[in-house]
Amino acid sequence: MTSMKPSITAYILAKNEEPNIGKCLASLEPCGIPVVLLDSGSIDRTKEIAGGFDFCQIQSFLFTSHTDAWNTITGRWHTGNEYALILDADMEITPELWCEIVQALDGLPQVVLAPVMMYVEGRPLVHGSLYPPKAIVFRGGDEYFIASGHCSRLKPRLGCYYAQNKLIHNDLKPYSAYLLSQVRYGRLLYQRYEQGCVSFKDRLRATTPLMAFIHPFASLVLRGGILSGRLGIIYALDRAIAVLVQYRVVLASKLAQDRKQSPGQSTTS
Repeated sequence: MTSMKPSITAYILAKNEEPNIGKCLASLEPCGIPVVLLDSGSIDRTKEIAGGFDFCQIQSFLFTSHTDAWNTITGRWHTGNEYALILDADMEITPELWCEIVQALDGLPQVVLAPVMMYVEGRPLVHGSLYPPKAIVFRGGDEYFIASGHCSRLKPRLGCYYAQNKLIHNDLKPYSAYLLSQVRYGRLLYQRYEQGCVSFKDRLRATTPLMAFIHPFASLVLRGGILSGRLGIIYALDRAIAVLVQYRVVLASKLAQDRKQSPGQSTTS
C-alpha cells in the first residue's frame, strides 16, 4: 500500500449487522484511515464487534433514508478538500481497490464508482450479477443524490471516476432480513411513485410485475448467470422475489389509500 493517503474518512451505515461488520472493518484496517460506524439502533453485537477495532469510532445515527444519510455526510460534515468513503456494512474494500482509489483522488473527482462483485450464500457470483457500479467515494462540500424509486440516484453531470477493481458485496444476514428489506423498499417505492420521483424502470416496478421476468432472464441469459449454476439460479430468484415483494407492497398501499379516500366502500377485487 502507498504511504501517501488522501484526506479521507470512511463511514459505515449499520443496523443489526453482526454477521457483516467484522469483515467490513477488517477490510478497512489496512487503509489506515479513520472509520466511523453510524449505528442506527443495533440491538445485536454490531457495536460490540466494532468496538474491537481501535480505529473505529461508534456514533449513534438517526437513519431516515440513504439519500439523507449520504447527503448529510458529504454536504454537511465535509468540505471540498476532504473525501468520504461511504459503505454499507455488507461491503468490503479490497487492497487493489483502495490503491486505485488513492491514485484516482489525485485527479480530484467528485465521485468514485466501483464495479461490484456480488456474493451469494457467502460465495462469489462469477456470472449473472445485475448490480450496477456503486458510488462509494465523494468529495465533500456537496450533495450528490436525488431520491428516486426505492433508493436514490446520482445527480447528472458529475465528475466521476470509474474504478476497474471491484467492491465486494457479501451479505451474510439471514434471508428473512433480505425479505424484510424488500418490504421496506416497497414502501419507499410507493411513496416516491406517488411523489413522481421515479425513473422509467421504477415506474415499471410500481405498476407491473413485468420486471420479475425481465431480471431473471437478464441475469441467467444475458449476463450468463446460468454458468454460475445454483448460485446463479438463487441470485436470479432473489431478483424476481425482490420485484414481486415490492410490487405487492405497492399494490397493498394503493388499496389502503383507496379505502381512506372512500371509507364507505369496500374493495372486493
